[in-house]
Amino acid sequence: MNFNNEKEIIYDIKPQYGKGCIKFYKLMGNVMLIIYDTIFNHDMITEFDLSEEYFEIEYCVDGCLNIHEDKVGNMCLSKNELSISMSRETCGRVVNCAGKKYQGISITAEKSAIASYFGSCGIELWEDTIEELENELRNQYYQGINVSPKIANIFLQIFNCSLPEKSKILFFESKVMEILSKIASYEILGTNKISQFQLDEFEVNQIKKIPGVLMKNLYELPTVNILSKQLAINKNKLAKGFKAIYGDTIFRYHRKMCLERAAILLLDTDESINEIALDVGYSNPSNFCYAFKKEFGLTPLQYKDDSLKLAN
Repeated sequence: MNFNNEKEIIYDIKPQYGKGCIKFYKLMGNVMLIIYDTIFNHDMITEFDLSEEYFEIEYCVDGCLNIHEDKVGNMCLSKNELSISMSRETCGRVVNCAGKKYQGISITAEKSAIASYFGSCGIELWEDTIEELENELRNQYYQGINVSPKIANIFLQIFNCSLPEKSKILFFESKVMEILSKIASYEILGTNKISQFQLDEFEVNQIKKIPGVLMKNLYELPTVNILSKQLAINKNKLAKGFKAIYGDTIFRYHRKMCLERAAILLLDTDESINEIALDVGYSNPSNFCYAFKKEFGLTPLQYKDDSLKLAN
């Protein structure tokens, strides 16, 4: 793609092909940030044949994206799922299905180009964390994992940004750095502490299911005893292992995730404060507002207003 001296190129989808647009941004180090907001009238198939040096992070804001990779098979990237490319030669195709919305963000580059986004730590930080994961965990990162509200919130800030072009590029570069930092830091925290508790791969995978289990049962949270039975892990190992991986107790972490989920809903929906409170497990809006301000230092309305000012 020829940017010439431009940093932003926007392609509007012609009505005969569908609707929406694709925005391309050239960032520092020839890193490409692409924002998709599309619905195609017919299946849109893009074939790829990539080298080992290819680096990509793909995040689905909403909708779905079908991916077929020759070495893995079929995958479907859905809302709030993140995929991180493998460090290997690969080929396949991406399919935007007819009539289906896809809103997503892609960060692509040669792996050597992404090094500058790790500052003085260098690309070795990424190599020593994500690329050193056990095979099953690494494959999960490739095939699509649900991300924490903290990371989802960064992607939403990118997706909704309407700053002028020059300041927008700087904003995007800072957010790419923040995303990489959070992904790598999470794995450093988890990997170092997991080894202390001698958790095996099965136990790690089971423990990582806990946040999702709690989010599905907001008004009837299972006890640690019930979680222990459901996940087939000793109760003490479950609690200590969770804190080793996530840096907090099970239910304190859950409360934080609920509030961070609320922060996303404030920016990404038109729901009222009362509706958002109910969506994240608070039957009393006053308790929700108190907890939100304690976590973020702002009331929900102040948080929404300040975030919108930043994006604009």
